[in-house]
Amino acid sequence: MIHSRSFALFALVCALLFSLTTGTANAAKAVKCVSTSGDVPKTGTDGSTCDADVVTTGKAKATASGVSDAASTATGGSATSLATKASAASATGDSGGSGKATADGASAASAEGDGASTGTAIATGASAASAVATTGGGVANATAKNKSAAAATSEALCSAQATAKNMSEAEATCSTPAGFAFATATNGGFASASDTGPPTCTPGSGTAKVRSTGGNCGH
Repeated sequence: MIHSRSFALFALVCALLFSLTTGTANAAKAVKCVSTSGDVPKTGTDGSTCDADVVTTGKAKATASGVSDAASTATGGSATSLATKASAASATGDSGGSGKATADGASAASAEGDGASTGTAIATGASAASAVATTGGGVANATAKNKSAAAATSEALCSAQATAKNMSEAEATCSTPAGFAFATATNGGFASASDTGPPTCTPGSGTAKVRSTGGNCGH
């Protein structure tokens, strides 16, 4: 069962599988882009692309290999992206924020950190992860492994963490200072966490667990 916040992530992975795996990924050297001023795009020998763009100040790093795409954009912050084995990674860091995205094995990862906040997304094994931390020094971490989807959003000085493994889905959102929302799902489960609303745990044949200031469920 695909839930609303995860559907777009899975759709992105499907698009990647179609566009990036038309050829066999080889062992060509990774292409690396680094910028502290302006836009630095490159294309590797295997067709991988990287783009590191610093719009005002900050630092951007992007690395891609194995027919992958990595893009990082910094506007007064830091952004780091790494994509390997037919994957795509995108990171942004604005106004003192930090974004770090890592994707491997036909996966997609997107991370955004804004306003001194930090977003970190990791996706492996045909998975998708999205982490967005928009303001106030908050933290958003999303990890998805083995055909899973994870989405984490922090909109204040709070912490949101979503972890999904083995064909599972997890989503976490926080929006109040000092709030937290942690969601974990494995083996086909679904978990949804909010720091302001009731949790959802649907373990199915696997597990689902939520710990948050909005409530707990699962174990």
